[in-house]
Amino acid sequence: MTFGGARLPRHSMEEPVTYEAGSSFRPAFFFLRPAQRRALSAYYGFARAVDDIVDEPGVPASDKEAGLALWRAAVERIFSGGPSLSPLESALAGAAKEFPLKPEHFTLVIDGVAMDLSKSSYATYAELERYMYGVASAVGLACLAIFGYDDENAPLLARRMGYAVQLTNIIRDVSEDLAAGRVYIPQEDLARFRCRPSDLAAGSQYTPDFIELMEFEAARARELYAGALALAARGQKRRLAPALVMSAVYRELLFKMERNGFRVKDGKVKLGAGGKVKAIFKAWRDYAEI
Repeated sequence: MTFGGARLPRHSMEEPVTYEAGSSFRPAFFFLRPAQRRALSAYYGFARAVDDIVDEPGVPASDKEAGLALWRAAVERIFSGGPSLSPLESALAGAAKEFPLKPEHFTLVIDGVAMDLSKSSYATYAELERYMYGVASAVGLACLAIFGYDDENAPLLARRMGYAVQLTNIIRDVSEDLAAGRVYIPQEDLARFRCRPSDLAAGSQYTPDFIELMEFEAARARELYAGALALAARGQKRRLAPALVMSAVYRELLFKMERNGFRVKDGKVKLGAGGKVKAIFKAWRDYAEI
């Protein structure tokens, strides 16, 4: 699983928190106050740490479960005022005191990544949604809390945006995920477009059926991006600006994959500096239209 679409520097519970300058979310940091940047970096450090536990190759599942249990205990300390056992935990405790973060912003992510220990595929899109809510939408909820965005529709906005971003990543990473033994494209969608998991493999042909499958998933993601934007509260749009930038970066990534005919099996598709600049301009357009 790639946390929220961004590949962050590897963190353990013992390491200080830094945010990777090359991350796809980096443009959003320019719209944050220093305290918000620190809180978001700490939260991303947490999410990457639990993600790394699950994705570490050659480690028994029981050891990975024990690693996640350590983080569950850390979350309890963070919100109970217990002593911090690492710089990262200390930074998270500070963020929780300064911003309206909740325990579920952390435990849902842990529950989400833990699904990768027991599930390698998803029968239906509804089943996949449960996974995406933990690994992406819960992240969106935490981000909105740090941004100070508290509209009544914030939970639904975070849900839709999280699904959209994660679907974008699923499209991009189909071959990489298959190589790791995971298929996130729902089985019902594979069957609908006459595809097998092997059709997602690097080196396999770009058949018309595969392209139609990718177009279908991309259309679903576009609808979710639009649905999230439609919920934006005009009176709080300044607080939503960083989220609009994050969304625009991933919409631009989706557009690049579509424009290139979904050549996602040839290597990871990335946005260059020009693509990120385009995304910022599109985010500004979205901001102006709210």
